[in-house]
Amino acid sequence: MENLTFPLCISETFLYIVCSPLYTDVWIDEKIISILEEIVEQFLSLTQAQFTKKRSGENDAYVNRRNIRGGWKKVFHRAFDNFDDSNILILDNCTPQQLQTIYTCIKVTNYRGSSHFVYSYLYFQFPLDIEWSTVYQFMEYVNSKLTIHYASAGYEMAFNDLCPKSSGYGVRALNQLKYVNSEYTEWNGLDLSTRFGVPCPNFIQILCSELTQKMASEIPDELHGKLLNTNLFLDILDRKSEKMPEPALEQIKSRYQKLYWLLKPLLVSPERSMFMKKEDWEKRLRRFEEIQS
Repeated sequence: MENLTFPLCISETFLYIVCSPLYTDVWIDEKIISILEEIVEQFLSLTQAQFTKKRSGENDAYVNRRNIRGGWKKVFHRAFDNFDDSNILILDNCTPQQLQTIYTCIKVTNYRGSSHFVYSYLYFQFPLDIEWSTVYQFMEYVNSKLTIHYASAGYEMAFNDLCPKSSGYGVRALNQLKYVNSEYTEWNGLDLSTRFGVPCPNFIQILCSELTQKMASEIPDELHGKLLNTNLFLDILDRKSEKMPEPALEQIKSRYQKLYWLLKPLLVSPERSMFMKKEDWEKRLRRFEEIQS
């Protein structure tokens, strides 16, 4: 893959990890809150890590970031016990001197407008050395627990929220990082736009039946798809072993292009990041159009 370093906080460090944004279409009640707790437990079991920092609330800012005392479950229940309307909880192990190796954002809501509703949103960042098969199995696990509208996993730009300049550095670095996604680019403003489509192809994606019906062709060679609970799991990984190794770079390019044209009828354009110039943003939106396979 490409060289993935950029100025971050005090030192230069890696900037990408594996993530799974998950958009769910469910009414949030005590049962769902309990399931979300189980999902976070499963995430920590797979990563063998612990959360040390927390943020919560709709208007959380840097000053609201706190150390976790008494364990993450105490923080979780404080945020979601007696849940009624909406809330956000962010948990990670970030410090001012070091980028996080794990991160989760739980954004749940029961808001329903007259013409639309806002999806509940789960976001997980795994350590970079995690196996793709583990990420895939985690997505299967979540799919068995929740009604998923859309999910996606791939390389992700990690930002240090304790260093505000991190976002600007990271998004500018994305100009040279074709296969890396970002909270400020691909996932920007998706609460509503995923109602109509998906933002980009990725290493792994889950599509509900409403989305798969928009695909104009059959799944091409080199891609793998299977149905689970009426949802389509679609990926570009090699399946020569249970670890699902990442393909060689040339294969990644070929498969991404095939996946792009397969998903083209579903694709929507997120809002342009404030950190990216208009011409850079337009180039990014076309980054998989080189060859129509």
